[in-house]
Amino acid sequence: MSFESKEGNSFSVEQFGIKLYSDFLNLCFLNFLGPDMQTKLKIFFLIALLVGWNNLLAEDYILVNVSDLYDVMPDVANCNEGVLKNSEKQKALDAFNYIRTIHNLKPVQYNSSYDKEVAKSALITVANALLDHFPKSSYYCYTQDGYNGSSTSNLYIFASPSPSYAPETEKGIQGWIIDKNVADVGHRRSMLNPFLKYTSFGRVDGCSKTQTNYFITGMSLKVHMFPDYHNLSDWQGDFVAYPVNDYPTAFFDGSWYLSFTVIADKSSPWNNNNTIIDFSQATVKITDPGNNALSISDLKYDYLGYGVPNCLYWKASTILKEVKYTVTISNVKVNGTPRTYTYWFRITDTPPNTTLQPPTPLSPPDNSNELVPPVTLTWTSIVDAQYYALQVSTNSNFSTLLVDLKNLTNNQYTLTELSPKTKYYWRVAVIKNQQQSGWSTTFSFTTADQPLATPLLLEPKDSTVSVSIQPTFVWNSVPGATKYHLQASLDPSFDDFSLLLNLDDISNTSYTSTVKFYPKTQFYWRVRALNNTQSSPWSAVRTFWTLDPAFVSDISFSTEGNFVVASKQTSAINLRESLFAKKIALYDLFGNEMVLALSPRELEKIEIPFEQINSGVWILEITTSTEVKRFKLFIII
Repeated sequence: MSFESKEGNSFSVEQFGIKLYSDFLNLCFLNFLGPDMQTKLKIFFLIALLVGWNNLLAEDYILVNVSDLYDVMPDVANCNEGVLKNSEKQKALDAFNYIRTIHNLKPVQYNSSYDKEVAKSALITVANALLDHFPKSSYYCYTQDGYNGSSTSNLYIFASPSPSYAPETEKGIQGWIIDKNVADVGHRRSMLNPFLKYTSFGRVDGCSKTQTNYFITGMSLKVHMFPDYHNLSDWQGDFVAYPVNDYPTAFFDGSWYLSFTVIADKSSPWNNNNTIIDFSQATVKITDPGNNALSISDLKYDYLGYGVPNCLYWKASTILKEVKYTVTISNVKVNGTPRTYTYWFRITDTPPNTTLQPPTPLSPPDNSNELVPPVTLTWTSIVDAQYYALQVSTNSNFSTLLVDLKNLTNNQYTLTELSPKTKYYWRVAVIKNQQQSGWSTTFSFTTADQPLATPLLLEPKDSTVSVSIQPTFVWNSVPGATKYHLQASLDPSFDDFSLLLNLDDISNTSYTSTVKFYPKTQFYWRVRALNNTQSSPWSAVRTFWTLDPAFVSDISFSTEGNFVVASKQTSAINLRESLFAKKIALYDLFGNEMVLALSPRELEKIEIPFEQINSGVWILEITTSTEVKRFKLFIII
């Protein structure tokens, strides 16, 4: 368990596998503070003894045989750190890089030139039974090398009644990543620094010079003050989040802080400080697959120099295992511009297993172009595979997932719902014995600019009658379309004179007219799909009536003359035979009526009040005792 003093020194103890809750620990250390860290440790040991030996194995961790860890055993009594086996250093490196791989970070390299510093640092921890990033020269086994190692490393301490309870090296890596009770999660931030290129690891096991009744394990992992950084010019990320992706349960404690760091400038970690990154207005939202939001509390941020000098961290309400959560962080200002970041995580007992080799993607070949759906992804078959996992995304860091499957039994999967002119990324993993491999190499492909399909008209159905004078038009969705073009007309030619609707920027698959259609009239309509580069063919033309045409007789009038009225000289319709009309009226397209004659009369021609009407399409309606007839007039002024 970890404690941080006001001086910035981290003090961490795990004794007998006993977990004490933070309020109990705070009570102990606030009420019984001694003059130095040794007194604090003595009090803690006393409390631990009072708790009892029955809880020795309450903590689930792997025990090791200490003699198997060293080529030369440490001799703490004589301030000799011993010689740690290279295989143990490799275990620390592997565990470190395992967690960095999950975070999509470049692996660190082992730098043995700092082995003496970290070994001497671990020796100081064990000899004095305390943690101090800046050990005093009065400490047992103090050396300048030990000071250098302590001031540039993550430190870890574990106390047990005998060597039989010594923890494995990986326990230290887990503890630093979780960073329980370290308020600024500085150990975690240092380990998840994408710029970090090197590390060194030291471990010492032995009896303390100050607490001779206890067997102490001390570890030091160097994470600061190396000669150079990783070159991140080819790194695809722009943030580091904890947790992220499928995350191992052993490296997560849901009661402690989650964290997030922005990488806006990849040239140097120090170019990502508070002059570039502003968290003052940032908000955090975490949702489950049902879009239920978790409660966020204790949201904080700082610009301390633990790795990259910016960090946003917070606590969340109960996080369940095997549930995929989506995190959205909004209003982060980068160089003054607000940005939103989105990623996902899932705490799982089957995280990626780096010793299990993933399948190899086969087809389509990497960077394939002009693919037309459906696209079938294939990969190599793995002997005794339980399942395959597959992820597909439109971004290379897989921060948002279009496909996220972990139950595939075959080494192929077909994608059908793909957008045109879009680049997709995909990767696979294998699951064996409840363990998932790491992800395969990422493959990508780009879809062709597929011809847009012709929309299918749904409402109003063809030849429908008694349709509202403000009709609603409905058609099916066309894959790849970003908008639709709707036309409604008085004539199947859809010429400019007859168009009532001509809308080419409709984003939905339905439209309700704001224009009132002429009543008791037959209309024609059609739709085509559009995107930024192309348009589909027009749909089939459909008709509808704004009043049931059964009420209108189909007896034809005999007429002659010009129906395009362009001047006073052509403002009359001549009838081939005289007609006894009861009513003559003009209607505009909004249904507004202009009565030309209301009393019964015999007509040979119909005069159009040219000076009283505007240019456009008009309907001439003639009512006799036996029928009603309408004519379309094109008025040009």
